[in-house]
Amino acid sequence: MSYSDLEYEIFSRLFILKNFNEENIQKLEKAKISIIGLGGIGCPLTQYLVSSGIKNLTFFDGDLIENSNLARQILYSLEDVGKFKALVAKEKLSKTNPNCNITAYCQRLIKDNLILLLDSDIIIDATDDWHTSKLINEFCLKNSLSYIFSSAINQNIQICLFNNQKNHVCLNCLYPNKEDADLPRCETVGISSICAGIAGLITAQKIINTLLNTKDENHTLTQIDVSDLSISNIKIKNNINCVLNNS
Repeated sequence: MSYSDLEYEIFSRLFILKNFNEENIQKLEKAKISIIGLGGIGCPLTQYLVSSGIKNLTFFDGDLIENSNLARQILYSLEDVGKFKALVAKEKLSKTNPNCNITAYCQRLIKDNLILLLDSDIIIDATDDWHTSKLINEFCLKNSLSYIFSSAINQNIQICLFNNQKNHVCLNCLYPNKEDADLPRCETVGISSICAGIAGLITAQKIINTLLNTKDENHTLTQIDVSDLSISNIKIKNNINCVLNNS
């Protein structure tokens, strides 16, 4: 598989950038990216991955589109309400690049179907579900898969890429919570649509940085308060008390 003449025309302004030499363009073409959750983060994330030349994408989302999604989940419109997010996202993104290879699973990621992630180069968790995040984290750790945790709530963003092929640093090192009953959720404390959008864009950039090896994003927690545009990057280290240390 290679980029067609149409694709080179679509991405012409991108591919003339210094970092997009022929070798790096081939990396984009071959990369296999899985996204779990096609909500406020997943929508702009997938749009900018496709518009950056990523061709192999796998989506997981079992939700149907609701009216309350439309303010921040920018792939969808009123005419899509009641349809599966994964299918609508695939259809609309294919109109940007019809040569994309998108696999859409209209199901939640659970223990029984985690095996579908094994072929991924990078796995992005945009679920806003603590139980699912912990499940994905442990699976990626055991199978040496690169995992990005991307979260946005209220006006705050947290994003971190965990490289599970070297020293142990994982989501559980950072957040050792076993239960999520008391954790805030977007449906209870709200979320800015701009906050979700920025989280999707920065997550997309971290993926491109990683694939093209232009910046070391491993184990760096990016925190953003969109209300004042403050950004901090914190290097995460192994938590010796992490229960997954010997997984």
